[in-house]
Amino acid sequence: MKKLVTTALLAASLLGATSCKDFLTEKPVSGVAPAQITSSDLYVNGALNTIVGETMFRYGPFPNLWDYDNDDATGATWAFGDIGAGNFQNYWGIDNGWNGPYILINHCSFAMARIQALTMDETAQKDAIAQLRFLRAWGYYLLVRAYGPVPLLKKAVADGETPQLPRSPVKDVYAFIIEDLKAAETDLYPAASAIVGHPNQTIAKSLLAKVYVTMASGALSGAQVTVLGGPTHKVVGGKKLLLPPVASTYTKTVVGGLEGLNATDYFKLARDKAQEVMTSGVYTLFPTHAEVWSVGNQNKGEHIWSLQAISNDPNFGNEVSMFHIGRINPLNNEIEGGWIASSDHWYRLFEENDQRVTDGVLHRFKLYGNFNYYPITDSLVVSGKDQSASAQAKRARYGYLPTDVSGVDDAHVARLRKFEAVSDRTVTRGNFNYPLLRYPDVLLIYAEAANEASGGPTAEALEAVNKIRRRNGASEVKTMSQQAFRSFVLEERRRELAQEGDRRWDLLRWGIYLPVMNAIDNDENNVLKRRTTKHLLMPIPVTELNINHEISGNNPGW
Repeated sequence: MKKLVTTALLAASLLGATSCKDFLTEKPVSGVAPAQITSSDLYVNGALNTIVGETMFRYGPFPNLWDYDNDDATGATWAFGDIGAGNFQNYWGIDNGWNGPYILINHCSFAMARIQALTMDETAQKDAIAQLRFLRAWGYYLLVRAYGPVPLLKKAVADGETPQLPRSPVKDVYAFIIEDLKAAETDLYPAASAIVGHPNQTIAKSLLAKVYVTMASGALSGAQVTVLGGPTHKVVGGKKLLLPPVASTYTKTVVGGLEGLNATDYFKLARDKAQEVMTSGVYTLFPTHAEVWSVGNQNKGEHIWSLQAISNDPNFGNEVSMFHIGRINPLNNEIEGGWIASSDHWYRLFEENDQRVTDGVLHRFKLYGNFNYYPITDSLVVSGKDQSASAQAKRARYGYLPTDVSGVDDAHVARLRKFEAVSDRTVTRGNFNYPLLRYPDVLLIYAEAANEASGGPTAEALEAVNKIRRRNGASEVKTMSQQAFRSFVLEERRRELAQEGDRRWDLLRWGIYLPVMNAIDNDENNVLKRRTTKHLLMPIPVTELNINHEISGNNPGW
């Protein structure tokens, strides 16, 4: 693996720090030999900064790889011509899906060996190694979801690992991930004692629950899942007419490499591990949706583990907000950017007063000289032809004016306001703390796993979902069948975790990615959603195939 051979890159990226964001603000140490490094912080921060850096989050490769390819993502066709249209190999950052995690993994293994040789407090030493084991496990989790079987490097290339390794079976990769996470949750500091932004014991438990539920759902055979989707529009008299989502039920397929795994056993493991997080009292939901996405609430409440960033910093800022909702041009207050949004079908998943659309969607914005409104169904409200009390309330809430414009072809997107959670909307590289793990994810993992492990939703599973719905002003879910609750939880994940890097992987692990995508065909913005079996896995970089001769060929179809 060419990217792994240059492991000396670690020395150039190690940062010394002890507080929550020192590892972002301190300048890199260059030209440092391992023998000169005496602090475990330098090694841990070097690994953490791999995530912040250019191979993963700085310029957008990772949120783009995670968020553009699913049923809800939409936008201009030019922005969705590669990843968003299934043309994975045409995307400039496609190789980062492989190289980023492997650079992180190699950094972690390299650092673990050096920290073990340091003379230091034993508890602190164990915590430092555990942080690196967590990050290494996370790196492999990203890889196995995206590529299936992958080479399993258990030590750094600099310490004798050969880059010429064959791909390990999916089950073996997951076994290694679980081994690392179990060790990490044993030795990591509890959240109260850990540095903010660093892995802690409860973060490890949360990721372990997610790994278990990924394996369980992937291995489950013959289950049925109902999804709201299908065609998004039809053309009538030369005009595009939007269609509501319709319920379609699919029989899931088993994820490749997880055949024969006992799904029930892993659902129980996921349920129990998620429950440990829930009963720990470490994390709690904010009272309202808007409070979740306040800059002042970063790293608090329900934010279990987030990307750490610094506004307008060339190294530690990121373009997530720019891509997802756009920056504001201070000269004319127009949106610039904001290329990825959510579809009309996604918007229609919500009850009218759900805060995730009333407060969580941008309803009025300036673009190309005009003030646009969303959704298009508000046309009578905007024009003033609807004078009902609810219409007047909407005009007051969103600031609609009769001169506002909208159209299916140029402004029909739901821009999510969660991405306004930056200190300065006018800069390209903001300080959006991309949520890598959030407490609602854990609650929904628990609900999903309890439903499958118990043959139907338990009272505790219903309550886990209802905590999220109550917070958002949505009606509570009542007792239903196992299949109906399974489908409801998946849709609730779709609502709550929109554009947080989960929807593509949820469709894949439930074995319904292909039928859900193909039922759309082309969406309301003419984004191509048709997919074939090759899209179940991402293409391995050609550079890797040229160097690692133990890999006989690319993933099927690439």
